[in-house]
Amino acid sequence: MAECVIKDRGGYHQIIDFDFEAENFHDIFPKIENALKAKKQDVLMSLASVGVLYSSHLAVLVRMHQVMHKNNLHFVISDVSPEIRNLLQITQLDSIFFIYETLEDFVKTLKSMSTEQQTELSFEWQITKTENDSATVVCKGNMFAGEQLEELQKSILDFFCINFDFSDLQSIDSESLTFLDKIANNRTVSITGASPEFVEQFRQKLIYGKVKLL
Repeated sequence: MAECVIKDRGGYHQIIDFDFEAENFHDIFPKIENALKAKKQDVLMSLASVGVLYSSHLAVLVRMHQVMHKNNLHFVISDVSPEIRNLLQITQLDSIFFIYETLEDFVKTLKSMSTEQQTELSFEWQITKTENDSATVVCKGNMFAGEQLEELQKSILDFFCINFDFSDLQSIDSESLTFLDKIANNRTVSITGASPEFVEQFRQKLIYGKVKLL
């Protein structure tokens, strides 16, 4: 009998060769904990080869869910037969497990979520020159440290008066706040469209009095 292992699939862990009939199936839990220590990501189990689940098996699945929930992650089940799905519905366990028709369905969903997260984390900006030494900078997305922020810093060097439009900005990190703090030391900086959350961050970083909120 093959020993149960947990494979890192790049985006999720997959439980391989798990034998529900083995009496020592509790050995899987230290393996799950070790896998999560190596990388925090969801754990998936395919039930394609499982024909019947008994109460003891359901208890194992519930414990797996509890381990994942404790780590703020998901326990995912795929390839569930109609009989097992019916059992999960009767026991109301379908409300706590993440269930997918096939492994491929889960992978597609994972890729889609990853693409959406990358889009949400993007930072875009556009500079419009208003006068000789003045400019308006429209910011969109998430203002995080990175290549886009570095390019923005270089692009505003020639302007003395800068107005940032944060109307479409979703979030801002500490390094970006430090960037605003530094340019406000030797330039006139105004900000429009700042949310109450941004204003509170300005207060905490002690730059509230350095910039003009419009």
